[in-house]
Amino acid sequence: MAVKPAISEVISNSPLALLERHAGVCVDCVERLPLYFEEAQAGRWGRAGEVREDICRFEGLADELKQDVRSNLPRGLWMSVSRADLLELVRVQDKMANGVKEVSGISLGRQLAFPAPLTGDVSAFIDVVIDVSRTVVKIIGATRELSRSAFGTRQTNVILDFVSQVEAGERRSDDLQAALRARLRDCEAELSPVDAIFLYQLLAGIGDIADNAEKVAHRAQIIATS
Repeated sequence: MAVKPAISEVISNSPLALLERHAGVCVDCVERLPLYFEEAQAGRWGRAGEVREDICRFEGLADELKQDVRSNLPRGLWMSVSRADLLELVRVQDKMANGVKEVSGISLGRQLAFPAPLTGDVSAFIDVVIDVSRTVVKIIGATRELSRSAFGTRQTNVILDFVSQVEAGERRSDDLQAALRARLRDCEAELSPVDAIFLYQLLAGIGDIADNAEKVAHRAQIIATS
């Protein structure tokens, strides 16, 4: 008769460590956005291109780690973690890095910056998105600790607190994006119609990073409370 492994043995082989590293690399990518837009807003497109090379490097590393997670994800994991939840977690996490690559690519490809009066508000918007993304790393780390503690109530509450922080940050991100869209509308007369369309896309793309961070948080919440 086969003997089930001890939960400590299962946890030691858990992919959560790779998930945590993947989350960290995705946030490394997000954290390049302020420097990218600093260079873009100043019209230093050569330097902006160098920052984007860093973004692409981190995004590529995130893709590699995503594949590592998928390859090392056991079937029939003997613990209160759904394999489907973990696969969805890494998929949505990866969208955070993909979003940074896409936003910077649109901006650099068209050498497109926001109107100067919006610079400060765009910076504040990005800062909120970064804060939300950083909290996701804390959530994944707390989820890993939760597995080590055999899903104890105290660690679950830590995760739920982090999830609440992400939700609040994402709402703040939505509010800032709406305000920026209104200000951008006021600048449309000074922009070409095509540039205006792409600038709205940039705002939406930056906001999507926070949206995906919230999705990661909710998936971690499912894992924590399942």
